[in-house]
Amino acid sequence: MAEMMQDTPAAIAALPESGKLILRADADNADIRAAIGGVLTAPLPVEPLTSMAGDKATALWLGPDEWLLLCAEADRAGLQQALETALASQHASVVDVSDSYQGFSVTGPKAADLLSKGCAIDLHPVAFGEGKVVRTLLAKADITLLRIEAGFQLYVLRSFAEYTRLWLDDAGREYRG
Repeated sequence: MAEMMQDTPAAIAALPESGKLILRADADNADIRAAIGGVLTAPLPVEPLTSMAGDKATALWLGPDEWLLLCAEADRAGLQQALETALASQHASVVDVSDSYQGFSVTGPKAADLLSKGCAIDLHPVAFGEGKVVRTLLAKADITLLRIEAGFQLYVLRSFAEYTRLWLDDAGREYRG
């Protein structure tokens, strides 16, 4: 499928392969937070719907004890090993889910309008500003949605990637030049 041009009101693109790790841990435990923060070089986001970008990864809050860590593909194994080592004596887990998810970017001034066609979340920047993250549905597909400066990144199970891409392409037709 052809990519939408970047100068269109809403551009859709598949994100390059990257490392994706699911981290499960007790965020109320100061030792666990310190160990994770030491590896990520930034504090773990503990407020609902938030994310944190650090030197090693971007951490997306998925629940009170769950985060999706996004990192460069080349850093994936090293990051997982460093976290497992730092958390070895703690009740925590790090699972590589890189092959399970496909990412897409939806950018441009009409990106929120395009996504709103199939998503019940209020995507206005006042309600869902940069750095906000949520698990929701997009046209019946479970997604993790992250607001970035240029628009949005969404992550969907690979088995729904083609469906999601086709839906995005169809929903974005009115925004093509």
